[in-house]
Amino acid sequence: MRRITWPGAALLALAATAALGSAAQAAQSGWQCGASAVTGSLAGNAVVNPVTTSTDPCVSNGTGLDDLPAPLGLPGGALGAATASATTTASPGGAIPAEQGVGAVARVENLSLGIPGTPLTLGLRAANARAGGICVTRKPVLDGSSEVLGTTLGGQDLPLEQIAQQLSSALAPLGQVVDLKTDEQVRSAMGLTQRALHLRILTAAGTPVLDVVAGEARVGYAGTVCDPTGQSPAGSSNETLGGARSAASLFANGVRGSSTCARLRMHFARNKKTAFASRYGHRTVIRGRIVNCKGKSIVRARIDVIHVIKGKRHLVKTGLRSRSGGNLTLILPSNVKTRDLRFEYRGNLASTKVTSRSVLHLKVRNRRGKVVR
Repeated sequence: MRRITWPGAALLALAATAALGSAAQAAQSGWQCGASAVTGSLAGNAVVNPVTTSTDPCVSNGTGLDDLPAPLGLPGGALGAATASATTTASPGGAIPAEQGVGAVARVENLSLGIPGTPLTLGLRAANARAGGICVTRKPVLDGSSEVLGTTLGGQDLPLEQIAQQLSSALAPLGQVVDLKTDEQVRSAMGLTQRALHLRILTAAGTPVLDVVAGEARVGYAGTVCDPTGQSPAGSSNETLGGARSAASLFANGVRGSSTCARLRMHFARNKKTAFASRYGHRTVIRGRIVNCKGKSIVRARIDVIHVIKGKRHLVKTGLRSRSGGNLTLILPSNVKTRDLRFEYRGNLASTKVTSRSVLHLKVRNRRGKVVR
């Protein structure tokens, strides 16, 4: 999750609760899913959620609008969007939960949000969020991803960091602070909520002034959802609304990710090659990029990093993610010794199959030139 908070004064943490937190109380094992294109709340009032779909048990469904209706509980003209959609998928339709994959997708385009107390308007070209659930070896696996594209403030193209800074400056005379998160993921015991953008404006005491979410997808489950014993089909499913695609496709690794075709290329920053000789005690920087077979960058992709020492697999690091442009950066600690590093991209996060791999060879020497193993 990427979070930007200004000013630096600590904010009182607000308890995050997933929308599916009550799933554990359901009498029958099954999947739940839901999506909301955009939600808004002003001064702590009830949340307004004009484009949403939510089902328990999860079935394929969808809704959308060309324009958000008014009013939304916000001042006139404060919130608008060209298109908004919310879709859920359960596939195959009519199967028992243990044999299904489920997912949710939320999208909003050309969103404009007037900031209360200022003449500023925040704009987003698109905000997308998706979440999926599937059974792997009789265990439920939940994951999600999201992206925000084309951010503006007052009609000027700006990165989110600068937008948060300018909003903070504009709201400082009012004694208010900005809490801005992108790619926010909230997990509960049996649920996951993925949000593309979450903007809160708070008083210095932490009281909400404005709370807006653009793109929210939710998945969850109740009971022993992946145990087929005694299960019955979840119910009817309208495959035309969710599309014929499998919900497992929502487990694609990263935005524009592919389970069948991708190109991962890694290299050492110093020589731009796949082999490098370093001095012990020095940090080594590795860079790379991940794209799909159409040449489009895969953003927010998880890359498995496997350290192989003397032919044996020793360490696995899974926190490496691609950023804008599909770019990757890894800085090794100064005490690393000679080893191979295998970077692996699994296009489907619910599978162990490697879609693309890049291997680097690092040789480390001490001050006397002896190889350190």
